[in-house]
Amino acid sequence: MSFTRLKGWITSLVAFAMIFSLFQIPASAATNSYQIEINKKTNKLYLYKNGSVFKTYSVATGRTADLTPEGTFTLVVKINMPGWKNIPGGHPDNPLGEKWLGFSVKGDNGRTYGIHGTNNPSSIGTNASSGCIRVGKENLRELYSLVPEGTPIWIHSGTSTNKWNGNPDYAVSPASGKVKVSVNLANVRSGPSQGAFIISQVKNGVTLDVTGKVRDWYRIRLSNGKEGYIFSEIVTKVSNVTTPVNQDGIRPASGTIKVTVSVANLRANPSTSAAIIQKLPKGLVLNVTGEGKEWYQIKMRSGALAYIHKSTVSR
Repeated sequence: MSFTRLKGWITSLVAFAMIFSLFQIPASAATNSYQIEINKKTNKLYLYKNGSVFKTYSVATGRTADLTPEGTFTLVVKINMPGWKNIPGGHPDNPLGEKWLGFSVKGDNGRTYGIHGTNNPSSIGTNASSGCIRVGKENLRELYSLVPEGTPIWIHSGTSTNKWNGNPDYAVSPASGKVKVSVNLANVRSGPSQGAFIISQVKNGVTLDVTGKVRDWYRIRLSNGKEGYIFSEIVTKVSNVTTPVNQDGIRPASGTIKVTVSVANLRANPSTSAAIIQKLPKGLVLNVTGEGKEWYQIKMRSGALAYIHKSTVSR
């Protein structure tokens, strides 16, 4: 390599590093958005974090193709040390292992189908279960610690492409507004299901702040700062519950995008006439904080918001 080429390559690398350092990388797990994909054909579980594959685990699925349901479902209940037919959780004879992550199928309470451990670790990677998804002990502990109730689970038997293609209606969407309890005593649950644990009870007339919504459930914030889920039919809207949109039509969003053109313009506002803050090179990956019809919103390390046109990037 000639000195001129080497100098140019080093200059480009330094510029890329400087550009990368401009953007905010989420540090807290609380801000992360998780999705789960389970491929019955390959017996793999893919955990997505902010739109990208974060972890991959080998699993066991149903003995026959019809036993493990396909489609998109919502994780509604997490149980530590689940019992099974009078066998305590964690016992060597308990086929559920130490953890249960139950997802709702056709409106059930998340106690029929779940992601759980096994007392037969040699079955991992095969078609061996009665319909649930078996995961090895250490991987299950990790998965259980990461994903919250409300996480969407997409199960299929097709080809995995490192892109989550489930139905987003089964995920918790950001929302704002207020609801008021309209029954004598309302149960606030740990997940969006009647099968989730009751974490609090709220009296008639109490107003609650909405932080999210998934199908028939609101995610709300209690007076102690904790979040839980309340069934939409036992509350009334005090103010309109909507996904927040700013004056530029940008909604909160998460995930990552990659620059797909030679040079992409990062702008101060979501407009092609707005000032260019930075020119970004092809291949640069960015964390999304908002999304509009034509623009993604990016948060820089300084705290300033910037915008990049969707035609110049891919999810």
